[in-house]
Amino acid sequence: MKTLLLSKMLILHHWDTDGICSASLLYKDGIDLMTPTIGNYFLTDDEIEQIEKKGYEEIYIVDLALHENSLKRLTEIAKIKVFDHHLTKKLSGVEYINPIIEGKSEEDFPSASWVVGNYLSQKNLLAFLGVVGDWEERIKNTKFYSKLEKFMEENGLSFEEMHDMVKLIDANYKVGDKKEVENAPKLLANAENKKEFIISNKKWNENKKKIEEEIKKALEAEEEIVNGILIKRIKSKCNIISTVARELWKKNDYVIVINDKFFEKDSQVYVRGKDVYHLIDLAKSKGYVAGGKKNVVGAIVPKEECEEFVEIILEKIK
Repeated sequence: MKTLLLSKMLILHHWDTDGICSASLLYKDGIDLMTPTIGNYFLTDDEIEQIEKKGYEEIYIVDLALHENSLKRLTEIAKIKVFDHHLTKKLSGVEYINPIIEGKSEEDFPSASWVVGNYLSQKNLLAFLGVVGDWEERIKNTKFYSKLEKFMEENGLSFEEMHDMVKLIDANYKVGDKKEVENAPKLLANAENKKEFIISNKKWNENKKKIEEEIKKALEAEEEIVNGILIKRIKSKCNIISTVARELWKKNDYVIVINDKFFEKDSQVYVRGKDVYHLIDLAKSKGYVAGGKKNVVGAIVPKEECEEFVEIILEKIK
């Protein structure tokens, strides 16, 4: 089992269950926690300045396909170690704990929490929750599911309970509560009974209820089918675009969801399909911040360019 050296350290983590559980596995007292502005896969100048002023010796970037420009700036501040399961390009001067970029299968390493759990030899509830968060029901169709099933049997858990815990953790970022997202890894790390802490957390339950209402409204919004591809346009101040896309994808081969209300000047564009990884390079070639993996791509696109970008996506995947 590897141990972490406690220098002045920051964990910069993704805002979803996988990112939070991964950060919690790595967390020790005295380590700072931070997530980018929710929805951004880059750091603003103010966020970079905030990090620089702290004088960190080491920064862990967890479950976050951070934009190359932001990553380069961080390498000028501190030693960088990335724990991830996204297929990204290596940057010189960065240490990567990422089996996927070394050619391993995503079914063997389906989440960042599982990558971290293996690294620390801690295959516990947090390590498995990240998997359920990223894959949901689809994990049942993978070879990894036997590991999850065995864990649930040994700990008296059902898949529905695991999934409900994911929804409670995710509710914090979906309502835009950045402070709660940043505090969650510490809370989970310090909780003796992690399951009980999650399911009984009053604030998280209130956030979950609000999100469920917002998702229902989004799923009932008008949609269109173009060349067999479902397009859904929503207007929500909550960060629910990935959840909406995932729900729609259950009944459609390819789904494009656009949210024009989360950002003031930009649109969120989210694509789910059998193989959409090539769309990441397409988005980046146009100067957009984008990331994802084989089945999912998310991009932040100026509102005035959004419809043109969607047309290009339709042409590429029709």
